[in-house]
Amino acid sequence: MKKGMIAALLVSAVVLTGCGDKDKQFLKDIKAGDYITLGNYMGIEASAKAPSVPEGQVDYFIQQQYLTPNMMTKEEAGRAIAEGDTVNIDFVGYQDGVAFDGGTGQGYNLTIGSGQFIEGFEEGLIGVDVGEQVSLNLSFPDPYLGNPDLSGAPVVFDVTVNGILPELTDELVQSLGISGCQTAQELEDAIYDLYYQSAVAAYENEIEMIMSSTIMAGSTFKKEPPAGLVERYKTSIENSESSKAANNGMTLAQYMLATTGLDETGYRAEFDKAAVEMAQRYIMYQAIADIEGLMPTEEEVEQEIDSMVTIYGFASEEELLQQESRENISEDLMRKNVVAFLMENGNIQE
Repeated sequence: MKKGMIAALLVSAVVLTGCGDKDKQFLKDIKAGDYITLGNYMGIEASAKAPSVPEGQVDYFIQQQYLTPNMMTKEEAGRAIAEGDTVNIDFVGYQDGVAFDGGTGQGYNLTIGSGQFIEGFEEGLIGVDVGEQVSLNLSFPDPYLGNPDLSGAPVVFDVTVNGILPELTDELVQSLGISGCQTAQELEDAIYDLYYQSAVAAYENEIEMIMSSTIMAGSTFKKEPPAGLVERYKTSIENSESSKAANNGMTLAQYMLATTGLDETGYRAEFDKAAVEMAQRYIMYQAIADIEGLMPTEEEVEQEIDSMVTIYGFASEEELLQQESRENISEDLMRKNVVAFLMENGNIQE
């Protein structure tokens, strides 16, 4: 991620230094109309690529998550590699005895006969046993667009066969103990649905950002957002980025430097900008909700909490509310209501 990407992703706005209203941390503490004069928000135009699941993504996920960990040994396979097998291999390619760039792989899944590798590579593995290492004397095609320096070059690939991936059968799926999946088709459908839901969420997020940015551009902010509200959003942003850092085994400073090129002064300035923009955007949402009667009821908030407890595996509502405040949940539910309203009354093109 390049420098400035945080601001771009969060649609950074001009820095405002709210110096009052530090006790106003939630939208319920303010009247949105005191902060913004809304422009037009009906019939907003927006377009984005329709949600879809890339071809092969489901198969790749199943291969990596379920088939590779269960790959067959020589004894389990009971035979050597044959055409059509998907094998897991380690390989190193040498030119004049020196390993060349891009010629090394570990734990790579290769379907024999797929034509993924240069001529002779896959054919050279037919008849090889699991656990066996072979040296393949080959030549790159000429021309070779992937790396012109290797065009026509004689090379040697040392290949170790780690295992043969099993076929995805109903019996294998049942042995995996995946909740709700008893057949191969059910597993494929479940993985597809997860990817499609993610694609839909990304599509809706893109549409939301386009529409809300258009409304923001046509609206006027009469005064800066309350400092307490801005600070809460800044804390949320920092917590989110810190979680990503921890998942990558890094400190926040290390993660931000690696992903954005920003030092602490730089990324904290970006957090400040993003927090102000988030505060303005949510004030805008609140103003529309007030006009159109889109505030969630207590019953709707409770239903949302119950749903979150189930989806995220919390033991109880109390456990969830120790990590997420009811006010945050209510505000985000309000945002969802407004976005749904804007999309229903907008001009959306896929």
